[in-house]
Amino acid sequence: MIFIGPTFYQRLKHLVADKIHGRAKGKVTMLTRQPLEGRSRHGGLRMGEMERDCLVSHGAISMLRDRLYDNSDPYRVHTCINCGSLAVANTKQAKYECKYCNNKSEFAEIQIPYAAKLLFQELQSMLIKPRIRVEEWEEDLTFQKKKREFQNSSTNNNI
Repeated sequence: MIFIGPTFYQRLKHLVADKIHGRAKGKVTMLTRQPLEGRSRHGGLRMGEMERDCLVSHGAISMLRDRLYDNSDPYRVHTCINCGSLAVANTKQAKYECKYCNNKSEFAEIQIPYAAKLLFQELQSMLIKPRIRVEEWEEDLTFQKKKREFQNSSTNNNI
């Protein structure tokens, strides 16, 4: 049996063309320096814990770093080697100072997300002092000290 007659259908309101969303660069919020939210404001795509874990399990660490740090909110900060606190830095005049231990000579420049810097400042406002240990710089500093000691000892031996 074959039935012939009019067919009625209702077009779906949600079409794929209306759902497509992507962003390379665009506006960021002033407070966190991260991309805006939402498709209507041309904001960034959200990446939650499950998406992050999926990328980690697939070995896409460089892609994850690119998405969550390089294209989001990278920030350069100077830290004190002695106490590990954030330093006050004037990079134009090359002046650095640690307000906690009054250090003015040993600092390391590191890159962290701006959101991490905001977190450190909020913790400091609650009288909690976060510290940043810079191991590579400490190893380099130890190497430099040993090199100077060796040079001094070889100079003293030659005299």
